[in-house]
Amino acid sequence: MDFGLFSLCNRRETGQTTAQLIAESRERVVLAEQAGFAAAWFAEHHFSNYSLIPSPLMMVAHCAAVTTRIRLATGIVIASIYQPARLLSEVAFVDAMTEGRLILGVGSGYQPHELTRFQATVDESPDMTEEMLDILEGGLSQDVFAYEGKHFSFPHTHMALSPVQTPYPPIWFAGGNEQLLRRAARKNYPVIVSNLVHSIDQVVESRQRVETLWEDEGQDTATLRFASHRFCQVTDSKDVALEYADHCRSQYRLSRYLRGRQEELAGGLLPEIPASHEPSLEDIIDNSPIGDAETVAEKLVEEIRRAAPMHCVIYMNAGAFEQNKALHSIERFGAEVLPLIEKELGPLDQFGQSSGAVTTNAATE
Repeated sequence: MDFGLFSLCNRRETGQTTAQLIAESRERVVLAEQAGFAAAWFAEHHFSNYSLIPSPLMMVAHCAAVTTRIRLATGIVIASIYQPARLLSEVAFVDAMTEGRLILGVGSGYQPHELTRFQATVDESPDMTEEMLDILEGGLSQDVFAYEGKHFSFPHTHMALSPVQTPYPPIWFAGGNEQLLRRAARKNYPVIVSNLVHSIDQVVESRQRVETLWEDEGQDTATLRFASHRFCQVTDSKDVALEYADHCRSQYRLSRYLRGRQEELAGGLLPEIPASHEPSLEDIIDNSPIGDAETVAEKLVEEIRRAAPMHCVIYMNAGAFEQNKALHSIERFGAEVLPLIEKELGPLDQFGQSSGAVTTNAATE
């Protein structure tokens, strides 16, 4: 079992520049490697301040130059909006740039406005994503490859580029689409489920839902490699916890707004409209590993015991939360939280070995 750090690069204030957000994300990744994180994950979104990363593969390549051990992951590539030949080549090339540290997180996306601008739709995207997965699996593992599908085609081609990892970088699936979760079951892909503002009970329910799909596909649930995605902040200050929770709720509001097929930006920023039944700041703190080192460790130990994730992607920065506070939280997570978790569970590099954590590279087919 191990931990990853998530980067969304969302902009809550107009004064946050793209260059600043890239630099801050890079700085957090470098520190996360030093703190003992197993992976760094980079989102993909388009045409809103919800996230300024249009290419997670570019962020992976960028951070490969300033790190040596941490695995670098796309969280996620929205496969349906890519051109197959370019994605095949770039995945193979970036895996070489990272010297085999790439994790290829893939999903179908959920924001209608960004899919529309790439001539895709929310309804078509799962089928398109499945075809793109066929192409990735075949094109990255074969010297000669061809494909003909409903949405994509790829002519008979001698593949000049091949990834360092064989047969290809580990593919992970993120999202709640049932069609793609069923494919993940059949292919034994690890899955990441986000419950950013919700309680551990919700994380357990998410795992149970995925296990049901595994059983429906005739798969042994013992082979399920389940990962959770959580807001997290290590702080002794109640005020800082509330400040962080406010930025988390801001992100939640933007996500709900975009999911609702809305896209109006006021002065370049999406409106932060309260969502129905949204959690309070206190609820976010109570539900999430937010608080002093002992509180964070206690909540994560409970989640690991109850939901059995083999990986947990934690989000230390949201909105316009101050960079120095996020960096301090990353440092404390490595120096204080991880030892407390291991005191309860034993060495994490041995905990849950049968399911394969990021550091084992067991996700590679």
